[in-house]
Amino acid sequence: MKRAIFLILTIFIQLFIYIQPEALSQPITQTIKGTVFDVKTNDPLPGASVMILESIPLLGTIADTDGNFSIQNARLGRQSIQFSYIGYEPVIIPEVLVTSGKEVVLNIGLEPSLTELEGIVVTPKVRKDQPLNSHASVSARSFSVEETRRYAGGIDDPARLVSAFAGVSVGNVQENAIIVRGNSPKGVSWRLEGVEIPAPHHFVSGNVAGGGMVTLFSSQMLANSDFHTSAFPAEYGNALAGVFDMNLRNGNFDKREYTIQAGTMGLDFSSEGPLSAGSNASYVFNYRYSTLGLLADLKAIPDEQVIKYQDLSYKFNMPTKRAGTFSLWGIGGLDLSTQEFETDSTQWEIDWDRVGYDWNIAMGAAGLSHRIYTGDRAFVHTTFAVTGLKNKMEADRQDNQLVLRPYLMAYDYSGKISLGTAFNYTFGSRHSNQTGVTYKRLIYDLDINSTTIENRPETYQNISNQQGASDVLEVYTQSTVDLSQTVTLNAGVNTGYFGLNEKYSVDPRVGLKWDFSENQALSLGYGKHSQMEDLKIYFVTKQIDGKTEHPNKDLELSKAHHFVLAYDWQVNQNLRLKIEPYIQLLYDIPGIADSSFSMINYKQDWAFDDALENNSIGRNIGIDVTFERFLNNNYYFLVTGSLISSRYKADDGIWRDTRYNKTFVGNVLAGKEFFFGENGRVLGINGRVNFVGGERVSPIMEAESREEERVIFDEDRAFRNQLSSMLYADLSVTYRINRAGHSSVWALQVKNILGREMPEGYNYNYKTEKVQLDKSVIVIPSLSYKIEF
Repeated sequence: MKRAIFLILTIFIQLFIYIQPEALSQPITQTIKGTVFDVKTNDPLPGASVMILESIPLLGTIADTDGNFSIQNARLGRQSIQFSYIGYEPVIIPEVLVTSGKEVVLNIGLEPSLTELEGIVVTPKVRKDQPLNSHASVSARSFSVEETRRYAGGIDDPARLVSAFAGVSVGNVQENAIIVRGNSPKGVSWRLEGVEIPAPHHFVSGNVAGGGMVTLFSSQMLANSDFHTSAFPAEYGNALAGVFDMNLRNGNFDKREYTIQAGTMGLDFSSEGPLSAGSNASYVFNYRYSTLGLLADLKAIPDEQVIKYQDLSYKFNMPTKRAGTFSLWGIGGLDLSTQEFETDSTQWEIDWDRVGYDWNIAMGAAGLSHRIYTGDRAFVHTTFAVTGLKNKMEADRQDNQLVLRPYLMAYDYSGKISLGTAFNYTFGSRHSNQTGVTYKRLIYDLDINSTTIENRPETYQNISNQQGASDVLEVYTQSTVDLSQTVTLNAGVNTGYFGLNEKYSVDPRVGLKWDFSENQALSLGYGKHSQMEDLKIYFVTKQIDGKTEHPNKDLELSKAHHFVLAYDWQVNQNLRLKIEPYIQLLYDIPGIADSSFSMINYKQDWAFDDALENNSIGRNIGIDVTFERFLNNNYYFLVTGSLISSRYKADDGIWRDTRYNKTFVGNVLAGKEFFFGENGRVLGINGRVNFVGGERVSPIMEAESREEERVIFDEDRAFRNQLSSMLYADLSVTYRINRAGHSSVWALQVKNILGREMPEGYNYNYKTEKVQLDKSVIVIPSLSYKIEF
């Protein structure tokens, strides 16, 4: 460990020495540039006005014929920038952080103004929380890459960031799986550049389906993105709980810039710049290697249990004069975790102490996108993409004679080839439509073998062995119609077809927003949503009358109706109150016949081998409250609270609490920035306190567990008990130093800084001969140093 600490300190000291320049005698400035376009048609807006508010002297410019603008000599620090154009609603982008390390690039879409067309002066809107997707009426908000670092507990991870939003909670601080309004984390869909991808986490779905340890996304790569929690727009299919709609940013097209970051989570190198002079084509990429993996490679830390990961993400943006804009993008990660066997049986306390394993994961997604204008009011966006996941787990268990017996051999090689296109057309200032179709070719190679009773090696058997391919087709259309100056209608429908079992879905979506005063609005939202199960569920193998059968292959899609009412009060430009009551009605959820089991409560089971039927229903009822002060005058806060009742009824006909019925969630998040000196040295201090109800668990059958020497739950009283509520705190401290030509940032981010115990699960203890609830104190510190130049 001493060698590891010495190595990390050496890296930090060398970087720190490298960036210390001579004192400067004049102020440092930076360039702010980007593009202004019509948000509905994506047409550039030549002649749009761009102005830095409260700049002395006043700084501004006019966009050129391609909608591009550039403002030189902007002072460092937080700046508010106004965009305006005749016939469009002006917009203010507040508190943009300008640093010396990189130019600021802003791509801003403006909406046609109904009131300005009638000769009325419009006050500029301050846009901070509104989603990028204009077809969303309720339960959606955008977030920025800066917030993933600034918000305490974010740790540069979008999933951890949104756990501060209303209606969202986590199960354990070491996982980034999120629970949205009482739904299982497996109900969350991830999209990148408009393409559905596997959950983008390192060590994905190890403990919780849909979760992982660390995000694959790099903070150097992300653009502003959206998060949806209910009644999603029609373009989003195959999701019941929530949708992450992630975007990669474009690189700087006329200047090369670099970022190097060293920290306890990993070592990063990022580069961006023009592909060729004068072409407006650019590239950006980031590579990261885990610090623990590097130290293990160098033999600086013990390697009895090795955790290694690395990832690469990139985007090439290539506009042309007549053929539209092409972009080539991708993200991928490699993971390795191993655990050596404990051969001293006197050290065994729980069954997992007998196990040794090798776990290898490779995940990737890559695509080629093309956008072209087909007229003054229309454009087409087409993407060809390939995604893949290789998940290989080999685990053995020692018996009482220290003989290795097979425990779990799981090989899941799955991929997807997709081709999708969307046609966007604006009929006028009041009506815009998007219609799209996506074809997906699913490719799978599954071979899963496991003991069906964890401490009974004689139950080791094949659960699934299937290779092949299947088709998925998705078609949608959605429109936004301004019924009047104060009423907006969003309506659409998503249809899907799953070729494996020839099941289909027709899911209508509708939202209505009424701005009944200048700063208050009411919104209604409804959506029907459908989702497939993981492929391994469909291919569970059973021997029935001497024949191999797949009893789950003909399962219907899981479905849900979402109803949302939203009240939004913009108290002033920087203060906002939002209240959202909601009801979600789940049905056709798979469950086991004549039992309390339902996939509503699914967490993770590598060896799942039960036959299922669509026999369960669920009901989530709750209210989310958000009170937020946006960053202004160097401070902000976010207070969210949620009350929820999440219940289900399985095939046994009894209404019960779901596993994820936490009853309540509360968050208080706040931060303050301190600026020093003329060139904007910035100290940021951010904190978060989270109080959340415990997960529901089934009672333990003590006598039966002692006899079997394993945990046996009383499933007739499923989820009757609740674990203790959790109160934990997070801290984030950043210090930025601006120098001529570069900027450096020290960052300390700590999750669970108070060291609160977190429940991990139940295990049978051989020594005490009792079932115990294992708890651990998990404090996740992330110290990093970054230089941008």
